[in-house]
Amino acid sequence: MRFSIRYSESIIGNSLNQFLVACCFLGLISPIQAQPSALHSDVLALPVVISGEQFFRVSLQLLSDTDPVELEISTVDEILTANTTGASYFNNGVLSVPELLIENQSYWAEFSSVNSSRLRLAAFGINNFGLDTNQLAQTSQPNWQRLPGEAADIGIGANGSVWIIGLDESHGGYRIYHWNGQNWRRVEGSAVRIDVDPAGNPWIVNQSHEIYRWRGDSWQRLPGDARDIGIGANGAVWVASGGGVFRWNGVGWDRTSGSAVRIDVDAAGNPWVIDHTDDIYQLRNGRWQRVSGQARDIGIGADGSVWITGTRDGGGGHDVFRWNGSGWNQVPGSARQISVDPFGVPWVLGSAGKIYRGQ
Repeated sequence: MRFSIRYSESIIGNSLNQFLVACCFLGLISPIQAQPSALHSDVLALPVVISGEQFFRVSLQLLSDTDPVELEISTVDEILTANTTGASYFNNGVLSVPELLIENQSYWAEFSSVNSSRLRLAAFGINNFGLDTNQLAQTSQPNWQRLPGEAADIGIGANGSVWIIGLDESHGGYRIYHWNGQNWRRVEGSAVRIDVDPAGNPWIVNQSHEIYRWRGDSWQRLPGDARDIGIGANGAVWVASGGGVFRWNGVGWDRTSGSAVRIDVDAAGNPWVIDHTDDIYQLRNGRWQRVSGQARDIGIGADGSVWITGTRDGGGGHDVFRWNGSGWNQVPGSARQISVDPFGVPWVLGSAGKIYRGQ
């Protein structure tokens, strides 16, 4: 997205004809601080937008009678330095906004370029860390319910479909089961890692690192190899492979930078990964952002909630934490693997593969 912007010669030295884009917010905001955005009188302002190696502050006007919602850029100012915590990113015609406040509710949003001065809302969702303290406390303190069976891995789709990799060995890994609401129904095949797409179909990785997806009555072999697989509520499929981190494009895998040993995907299709040193990263518009803390496994719900198992050993595995938007809230219990249902409820595997669901 390009348009002409004039800057003071004493500050920049020349005109900048390159740009980013924007989203929804307002406020008299310090040019060096990344603060949450907010809507005010149909005027939207982005405190910090990062495009390439440059920082910008952007204001936009909400246009009437547009469906989907469109915004028109009104002002753009370059910032010489900025706190990038919570900043928005513009890359390849897409603006990603991690936090947008509307009437005290926190949203994430993505906008696509329409032309040189206009943006269109492409995707959005609710951030759970926008909940008030009482709500957060309620959703972050699960009462664990023991379920039948044992498992080595677990995956949950955006439609609520739950699948596990059991502990009974089979050629290619361990047998695969689907939760029917009361017990586990075996499905042919074997694997070591699993996740589930929004339609409820599992995608698996077997002991040979081969990738398969369920087609309703049989497994379809896909190209490539992987160590772990994650699927977002929007259907984006990512894998962590020995050669890096890759996204499924419908016929093959597009590589991005970075490497990982564990991966899951948020509702906007952005992967969160754990590397070989247990550090946590989130990919935003081609840039890996370091997230505080360390983890062994990660699970993300269709509602946007992010859960991890930590690195400190407990009786049944590792400590369990939930992301609050800026850090991790520890909850009672311990686990080795974790997945999250569409309502933000964690399902975990504890000692000896025992299966528990938060209530």
